[in-house]
Amino acid sequence: MLGVVAGLVMFASAQQPAPADSGLGNFMQMVPLGAESKGAVIPSFDELGRRTSLITAAVVRRIDDGRLWAEKLVVQMFNADPQNDVRIDLQTAFYQMAGGILRSTERSRVSRADFEIEGDSLIFDTVKNQGRMTGNIRMVIFDTSAVSGEGILPPEPKPSK
Repeated sequence: MLGVVAGLVMFASAQQPAPADSGLGNFMQMVPLGAESKGAVIPSFDELGRRTSLITAAVVRRIDDGRLWAEKLVVQMFNADPQNDVRIDLQTAFYQMAGGILRSTERSRVSRADFEIEGDSLIFDTVKNQGRMTGNIRMVIFDTSAVSGEGILPPEPKPSK
């Protein structure tokens, strides 16, 4: 689902994958306060052992009891249909454990097989799998037929006889 409103883009996965925060939350408990982890790789799996997300970062640092800071963070969320897999690329970001909120004030990208969105800042709710981008937004839709049924684009006009 996508929507654009005056420099603001809201996005959500078409099929909700398992929350991406389960890996970050577990990882955070293992990182001592002030400690830094380089080359972090954090996978998450569902109860059947299927991979639901993969989080990678060049650097992850635990700021305090409730927050992580990451550099070159990539969050990948996997669905049963790979066409609905979502990838979020962030230069730097803070992750707030209490609400499962991921925030970046730098240029960010969200991509899926059928679209790519870039914006100047991003807030992503890992519990609801919904996000918001603001600022200088650039959106590319690779296949408009994939989104026209969701009300984003008007239906193609039928030829008149």
